[in-house]
Amino acid sequence: MLENIKHIICLKSVDKDILEKNYDIALSKLNYLISEEFRPSETFLKRGRLCHKLLMLEDAYSDFTYIITHCAKKEDAYYERIMLNFEMSNYYEAILDANTILSWDSKNFNIKRIKFLCYVFSSQEEVAKNYILTFFEFNKYKTLQFLFQEVAFVLSKDELAKGLKLLQVIDMIDKDNPVKLLKEAGIYGLAGRNDRKNEILKHMESVFPKYFVSHFKFTDMYQDKDLMEISFLLELKAFDKQNLFAYPMKILEGYKKHIEGHIIDSKECFEKAVEINPKKPEGYVLLAQTLQLMSGYDNPEYMKDAEKNYQKALDIYQKENLSDKAEDMKRQIKHIHSGANIYSYK
Repeated sequence: MLENIKHIICLKSVDKDILEKNYDIALSKLNYLISEEFRPSETFLKRGRLCHKLLMLEDAYSDFTYIITHCAKKEDAYYERIMLNFEMSNYYEAILDANTILSWDSKNFNIKRIKFLCYVFSSQEEVAKNYILTFFEFNKYKTLQFLFQEVAFVLSKDELAKGLKLLQVIDMIDKDNPVKLLKEAGIYGLAGRNDRKNEILKHMESVFPKYFVSHFKFTDMYQDKDLMEISFLLELKAFDKQNLFAYPMKILEGYKKHIEGHIIDSKECFEKAVEINPKKPEGYVLLAQTLQLMSGYDNPEYMKDAEKNYQKALDIYQKENLSDKAEDMKRQIKHIHSGANIYSYK
C-alpha cells in the first residue's frame, strides 16, 4: 500500500517537473516507474510525449507503439503516434494509424487532414485528390480554400517541395487556376528558379481571360451563386490587368453584397454595372429585381424604377432575338402593372 502511494506521488510530480522544464528529472522518474511496471499505459504515454517534446523521436515512437501493442487503453497512443509518424515522414504508417482512429472517431477533421497530406506527400496525388473532394462533399471552392490554407502553412515553414505537391493537387481539381499559378511562380522565385517563375507568370497571363470566362456564368438567379465561389472569382480581379472584366466583376460584387444581406450596396453595384456596359441586359435585370425587393420594405417608388430597368432589358433581348428572355421580361412588367409585389428570381 505504501509503495503504491509512493508511485502515485512520483507520477504526479512528473507533471510539475515538466512544467518547470526539469526534463531530465521527469524522464528519470518515468524510467523508474516503468521499471516498476506502475500503470504502464499512463507512464509510457507520458514518457512518449516527453521524448517527442525533447525530439527523441525514435524513443517516443517505441513508447507509443508499446502501448498500442501491449495495453488495453491505447486510443491516446494512436493519436500521439499518428502525429509522430507524420512528423517523421512515415506517411504509409500514418495512413494506417489514421484509418484505425477514424474507425472509432470518424468525424475527426484533423485526422482526415493528416491522412490527406500523407497521400500527397507520399506521391499518391490521384488518391489524395479523390479523398479531399469526398471530404468536402465535392464542393470545389471549399476544397480549394482548404488547399490554399495548407499551401500557406507549408510555405511558412519553408517547405517548398511540399507546397509544389499541394499545388499539383489543386491543378488536378481546377486546371490553370490563376491563384495556384501565382503561388507556384512564387515558390520557384524563392527557390531561385526565375526562368521557371517567369514562364509560369507568362502562362498565367495567357490563360486568365479564358479561365475567368469559363468559370463565370451570367444568371439572374441569386440562389445559383455560392458565396465562396463568388469570393474566389472576385479574387481574380487582381489578374485583370487590362480591366477587361469590369462589368462581370461588378455583377459578382453585387451578387456578393446581396447574399450577405447588403441590399442597398447590391443595388449600387448593379447600377455601376449598367454604367460600365449599358448594352448588356443582365445588369438591368438584376437591378430591377433588387429594386423590387427594396420596394417591399418602405420604398414603393422603387417599383417604377424596376419596371424601367425590365423594359431596358426587354429592348436588348428583343434586338438580340432572345425571345424566351424577352417574354420573361414581359411577364415581370405585367406583374408590376397588376400591382403584384412579387420578387421573381426566374
